Amino acid sequence: MSRPLEGLRVIELTTAWAGPMAGRILAWLGADVTHVESPTRTNSWRQNKGEPSPVCYPDLDPGARKYDRTFLFNSQNLNKRSLVIDLKKPEGLAAMRALICASDVLLCNFRGGMLKRLGLDHATLSEDNPGLIVVEMPAYGLEGPHSSYAALGPTMEMAAGMSAMISYPGGKPTVTGPSYMDPIGGFNAAAAVLTALVSRNATGLGQHVEVPQVEAAMQLIGPELLAAAEQGSEPVPDGNRVAHACPHDCYPTAGEDEWIALAVETDAQWQALARQMQRPDLARDDSLRHLTGRKAAIARIDQALADWTRGQDKHALAARLQAAGVPAAPVNTPRDLAASPYLRARGFFSTVTHPLAGTHPYPGLPFHLGPAPADRPAPCFGADNAHLLSEVLGMDAATIARLHAARVIADTPDAEA
Repeated sequence: MSRPLEGLRVIELTTAWAGPMAGRILAWLGADVTHVESPTRTNSWRQNKGEPSPVCYPDLDPGARKYDRTFLFNSQNLNKRSLVIDLKKPEGLAAMRALICASDVLLCNFRGGMLKRLGLDHATLSEDNPGLIVVEMPAYGLEGPHSSYAALGPTMEMAAGMSAMISYPGGKPTVTGPSYMDPIGGFNAAAAVLTALVSRNATGLGQHVEVPQVEAAMQLIGPELLAAAEQGSEPVPDGNRVAHACPHDCYPTAGEDEWIALAVETDAQWQALARQMQRPDLARDDSLRHLTGRKAAIARIDQALADWTRGQDKHALAARLQAAGVPAAPVNTPRDLAASPYLRARGFFSTVTHPLAGTHPYPGLPFHLGPAPADRPAPCFGADNAHLLSEVLGMDAATIARLHAARVIADTPDAEA
């Protein structure tokens, strides 16, 4: 089965997670995506975020070419090509310009203004390629007082107002853990590309698309943002509790640090929960029949639930509650998910063989389009240099060899040359 974006060429000047996530989605949809790096500054995820810990390498072994073995990079760059080229050298910049002008989409998640400084901005390149779509993903936008600011996922989460809502009463703001805002920005950027392609199909013209990642993150707190704008109100952090459901929290189960999450939104769900607990006294208690009464008695309810859930298997209990109509889920760890029969039955993981990292399962994307070709492994550093320069730009072998000797293009980082 063919994929919908086959025949589309995408150049990806990105690093870390947000930009590569956008490119990963487009590649999965069939686009020919090239991840571009510099021999002087590789993608931070190739270097395991600069950490010496071997935890992200197969068999805990970085190997001779650790930048080709890290799971961080390889998981986010499936189905792509790799071009390693030095844009600080005139021949490298000229080749990059020519490659972009022969492409449909340019993705960039570097700090705002970089493309313009390089002469790779939409206004300049669209003179030669009017159908080009350029998507930039600056944290705070291309214009405005914060446009020059750099950011990572956790700082964007704070700036977008999310962390102010994640805490316990009297506690300090908390981030979700991983750089959660990065993939949010990536999905928004991929959606922006698809929207721009629809426009190009109608007009023949490309667009310059801006995806400020902090603004993308703010879409996740729409109701709270509207309440603040219209009423001047601020949400009060209350742990896992919410205004519209009760009980709504995590409760201990059998095992060390194992939990189940419950979210009772309706009075009928509360009655079903009480029956599962074999607590007719709770079911008959008129003061607990409705949300307001349950919220007033939450300390008593929490204690009863914790006493009941403690000692039970979180997966079996969640399945039983779901069957009874009570929204419940085990609080899964990454190890739980990796072994999940549900995810394996869904085909969420694909088994991919990488020439240097070996054969491993890789997590998929949260949408399915029916049967599709198998995933290709993430590219080794600079693996497609010769192909791109010869097949797309028409360079001869002697010119490519000269550029390689001068390290305009490379297949190892400068630190290892």
